[in-house]
Amino acid sequence: MGTSVFARLATTGIHVVSGVPRDLQRAARGRAVREGTTLRAVLLEALSEYATGAWTPGRVKPSRQAVG
Repeated sequence: MGTSVFARLATTGIHVVSGVPRDLQRAARGRAVREGTTLRAVLLEALSEYATGAWTPGRVKPSRQAVG
């Protein structure tokens, strides 16, 4: 079984997840850069929160910013 089954290397040198719209990926990467992090770090944190049950898709997380 070839490794291409598990991940595909894009021409930019990143791994591509099938089905993620390119504009969404670009917007997320742009925000990560503006916040001084990486898209990889964002994805790892999100996957970690999902795996531990701290976040469930469709459920709104409370804002980390104070409202007022």
